[in-house]
Amino acid sequence: MSAPNRDVKATREQGMDEYRLLIYLLELCEKNGQRYDQHYFDIDNMLIENLYEKYQIEPTLEELQQVVDRCYARSWLEHAYMSGSQYKGLKLTTTGSGVATSKRKSDEAKNSRPFLKKASDYIEEHKGLFVLLGSLIAITGLLITISKGGG
Repeated sequence: MSAPNRDVKATREQGMDEYRLLIYLLELCEKNGQRYDQHYFDIDNMLIENLYEKYQIEPTLEELQQVVDRCYARSWLEHAYMSGSQYKGLKLTTTGSGVATSKRKSDEAKNSRPFLKKASDYIEEHKGLFVLLGSLIAITGLLITISKGGG
């Protein structure tokens, strides 16, 4: 049972996740002037090459299939038509399109923050480390004070 979790972790470490796939598919629809529910795609080596061109990441076919499985389980993708494979003839759902749009806007907002906001957010996200570091500095100062006072 631990093998699938290891594969998911490896895929995410390489940078391929559900959001990148959904955003790529939505942008492809926009580029071609198609509605998201009218553009069909297959999980194949061509898609892997296209993802590499966009994100400079190259998941294996199996890793990409796992990403698609998670998207399918969350109703972000569905089959547009039945084919011989569960990884052919897929399309974005309304929910998948909404998730991609929301994530893309969130990423754009996050990237356009001023430096001070980025620094503030970094501190907020890592406040446990800063508390630990502050505690270590305080304890070190206390030990130095005690050792000087005692000697």
